[in-house]
Amino acid sequence: MPYYGNYTKTDLRSVDWFADANRGDLSREAARFGLELAQFAYDFNAAPWLAAGWTDISMQVDKRLLSGVRSPADEAGWRQMLLNTVVPRLARGLTLFSNPIAEIRGAVKQDVLPETGKAVTMVLALPQGRFIVAVGFMGTGRRPQDWVSNMRFTHPDGLHEGFLALAQQYEQNADDIRFPSVAQALGMERFTMKDVLSECGKEDSRFRLVLAGHSQGAAVLQVWAYRRMLEGVRREHIAGFGYASPMVAAGLAMHGMDCPLTHFLSSDDVFTRMGLSGHIGHCVSLQADDSFRQMVYGKAMKEPLFREMLDIFQSQQGTSDGLTLCLGFLEALSRRPHKVIATALAVFFDSTLLELTPATEEWLRRLMRFSLESFQRYYREATGAEPDAAAVASARARVEALMSKHGAVAFSRMLVRALYLTHSLVNTEPGRADLAPYSYMVVRAFSELQPCEILPAPADAQA
Repeated sequence: MPYYGNYTKTDLRSVDWFADANRGDLSREAARFGLELAQFAYDFNAAPWLAAGWTDISMQVDKRLLSGVRSPADEAGWRQMLLNTVVPRLARGLTLFSNPIAEIRGAVKQDVLPETGKAVTMVLALPQGRFIVAVGFMGTGRRPQDWVSNMRFTHPDGLHEGFLALAQQYEQNADDIRFPSVAQALGMERFTMKDVLSECGKEDSRFRLVLAGHSQGAAVLQVWAYRRMLEGVRREHIAGFGYASPMVAAGLAMHGMDCPLTHFLSSDDVFTRMGLSGHIGHCVSLQADDSFRQMVYGKAMKEPLFREMLDIFQSQQGTSDGLTLCLGFLEALSRRPHKVIATALAVFFDSTLLELTPATEEWLRRLMRFSLESFQRYYREATGAEPDAAAVASARARVEALMSKHGAVAFSRMLVRALYLTHSLVNTEPGRADLAPYSYMVVRAFSELQPCEILPAPADAQA
């Protein structure tokens, strides 16, 4: 009996694809499984996984590690049923909890990296005394502090500082992520992720690791897997899948790029071209065309400003372009009336940040100056150079023209909307799960995916 996922018709109990995926022979089933695992790190909906036999589920949200979710076959009774309901709900709630004071402190005190990593971990018993451990890393959350790590571009050891910090946060939980069902099966008192990783350093390991993540989660996935292999985890025991994956590496030896990870990239998704200079693993891409866009963006394609935004995304070929655009946007916005600035900024940030201090004109001007200085610093950290004044002026002129035509607030809202539509993993509307770029890729367009080490330039967004 198959145990289907929530978003694709893939059997969550079957991992027969693992060996092929590890060798780089990707299958539709593997891609769909990875997408389900990546989405699980967002919604913490454990029900289909428990039904498929997965158990010992731990959920990390920031500094908290929540555990106790187990298959009813392992622990029957009302107490276990209650835990299986309450723990995922608590995890979902914590991902939305925002502390405005901490957000401001993290923004002002630049040497602080917030511990905002989120992940799920679980295990499935396989025949002949073997086990597979699955880890899903969540992407950037909805809170302002969830974005801070994305913007830490320094990389003294060849790895993106912000994503490295989130990977290290998960690493620190290795001895606290426990698998009581495994311990019982092996006749041991205690068995943890630390023990799993030790086993995966052996040629005849009884354990396999399957990893997945979307966006920031796909970035953390790369760093975490790379570091585990440096510590001795054998390549043949890992298979991983990143969706909308940023670039996390710069100057790593070629063996660093040979992790058994596959990244799914959409040519419309600007975030896949951001970060440092390379992905860890191998990439496949879908070249977006008009048919794809009509399906996944729907009515938005009829809106001129959305199409103009796609045209802007098309011109962003790397982090320097993206940060230049941000600087141009901030300069253009800073010239608007302060009430327009406040409304436009509220599109990007939790409104409580703007409510803590009266949104006077002087306060907003200071906020804009701080934002401009921050993005100038991000540019220097990412590129090692100062922003190109002429390029920033050109970006500002382009944004100002669209703000004059559509309004600054409408432009800001469409920017956020277009980024979401081109970057989303699944569509959560009932019956429309595969009408998002990455679910569409693995459900409807898997045969159209093409291998790539460098994402090809996007097709004409106006096609």
